[in-house]
Amino acid sequence: MAAEQIPEIPLEQTGGDTSAVSWAIRPLLVALLATMVVGAAPALGSSAGSVVIYGYPYASRCPAAGYDDVVDRWGMYMCNCTSYVTWALRANGQRTDWFIRGAMNAWNWPHVARLARLPVGTRPRARAVAVWSKLSPPFGHIAYVTGVERDGGIDVSEYNSPGTGLFEPFVFDVRKDVRPEGAVFIYVPARRNTRP
Repeated sequence: MAAEQIPEIPLEQTGGDTSAVSWAIRPLLVALLATMVVGAAPALGSSAGSVVIYGYPYASRCPAAGYDDVVDRWGMYMCNCTSYVTWALRANGQRTDWFIRGAMNAWNWPHVARLARLPVGTRPRARAVAVWSKLSPPFGHIAYVTGVERDGGIDVSEYNSPGTGLFEPFVFDVRKDVRPEGAVFIYVPARRNTRP
């Protein structure tokens, strides 16, 4: 059996593209690359779609920056839940213009959100901010909701997670099927200009 011959395409018909990738398979490569960059489809039962949770710009400085109380560009302490969730909101095209500098301890996020007329409620949604104001006194704790399970549990990404039994300060964590009891949720809308 003779090998299949791939016809040569004259350079003027390629628009000057001299790459070795066939035009016929480029759509497949683009789709594969998009899946790798954006992330795979959500787990069964979640409603997140593709949510950005990796890429926190201060990750390489954690946990040291957390211990040193280093302030990030948003006025939050690096490697803390508030800094990470602020980054996650920005990375996912959501508003952060409602923050009040100096008033963003985790327990106070719902109050500040209400002042900015953002909706706050008790029903979990993907891309919401979960707030446990009584967890880790006196600061509270927040996490970014990446999905909602069929049984009502939530999937979250977070930094500095208290109450998990294996608490490591200033460390990133992804938890699945977290019980939402005691949490309120801030439903942060998209930014008008989605540039991070």
